[in-house]
Amino acid sequence: MPPAKDPIWKHFVTGERQNKSHIRAHCRGCIEKERPEDDTIELDDDGKPKLSSQSWVIEACKRDVGGVLGVKDSMVAHVLGKGGSNPCPNASAAARNAARTVRKKGKGKRVLEEVSTDDDINDDQKSKPAKKKLLMKIERSFTQSQLKVFRGIQVPFNSEQAEIVCEQFLHATISANLPFRWVEDPEVVSLFLLFRSTATDVIPSCHQMSGQLLNRGHYAVLTADRWKYKSRKAVNSVNLSVNGKTYLVNLILANSHKKDGVSMCEAFEGMIDKAEDTYGVIVISLCCDNDGGSQWGRKNVVLRCPWLFGPPCCRHQFQLILGDYFTEDEEAEETAEEATELIGWVLNHGRVRSIFDKTQAEFSIPHGKVLTFLMANMTRWTTHFVAFDRLSDLKDPMQRAVISRKEDIVSVQVGAEKNPQKKLKLRDDAVSL
Repeated sequence: MPPAKDPIWKHFVTGERQNKSHIRAHCRGCIEKERPEDDTIELDDDGKPKLSSQSWVIEACKRDVGGVLGVKDSMVAHVLGKGGSNPCPNASAAARNAARTVRKKGKGKRVLEEVSTDDDINDDQKSKPAKKKLLMKIERSFTQSQLKVFRGIQVPFNSEQAEIVCEQFLHATISANLPFRWVEDPEVVSLFLLFRSTATDVIPSCHQMSGQLLNRGHYAVLTADRWKYKSRKAVNSVNLSVNGKTYLVNLILANSHKKDGVSMCEAFEGMIDKAEDTYGVIVISLCCDNDGGSQWGRKNVVLRCPWLFGPPCCRHQFQLILGDYFTEDEEAEETAEEATELIGWVLNHGRVRSIFDKTQAEFSIPHGKVLTFLMANMTRWTTHFVAFDRLSDLKDPMQRAVISRKEDIVSVQVGAEKNPQKKLKLRDDAVSL
């Protein structure tokens, strides 16, 4: 068991280790001088102000405010001054009394040691031979070795700092792909104690890591896309997908924004931080276009944050591939144009569409189920595929309606038109359908 600290340590704060044998000591009076005006003063059981781990205390220790080597002589000299000159103006009366007591004890001890040493030498010279005296001198030179334990700075964590440390433990564990049990390994705990002697107060257990911390908040996918509206200004939309639903959370005017990889990386990191701080979600994936700047920016974010997934916008790539396919295959392009024209014609003729819907309801499974016609949208990737796929599903009921109710379709298409030429054209359009 280590010996108890001298009472003068009550008036000093333990700092960082100076060497293998000594640590740094900081005068409480000098540190108290650095306390912000708006900070609340709390007293301990002895009526002294508490010095917690608030940032101003740590910063004062880093600047070596009131700092001396952690030995009694240096601490006494700081409080009372060397030779009585330049005493510490911030030391309390209790600190000065403790320093005087230590100084008096030191003087008395040195006098007693000198007297006892002389007496022992005289007695040895009188009663013991030379060999015996030499043996006693050697035996006195042996001292019990002490186990030296390195301990970090003794400053406690407040609740806010403890929360940040726990969150960072989870991020570090996932980033390094470590098992949750690593935080309870004795060697790991010893390592953190070298930095802060109160580290065990904030290191989470493996059960906290795998449960409470891991399940905190909602996971979200952040997507970003840039587009231009009619005034030709560039706008960057930021969306969050949570539990299968997508929410528009921000619109950024991006006319003057740079599009290189470094700038895009910084922009993506800002979007992620703002989303997590504002909405309390955990962003696990970043999706954006795969052009030059966006691609490199996304890849750099994933390198900096390895726990993030960074897929490119597959729908955008599909749309580009579809455009290239239509360029190479003219027949496919013509078929796509005809399909788009057919969908548009049906959607623009409500009475005809109602006939198709009734026929579909009669033969659908389950009975009465009606699928709507979908129109492709150039600004919504993959909607061409979705629209054509839906048209393929509606092929059979549309053919049934054309065969069984052709006259009804022609009748509602022609309607009450009186002009013979227009009436004939409308009839030809319906028949050509």
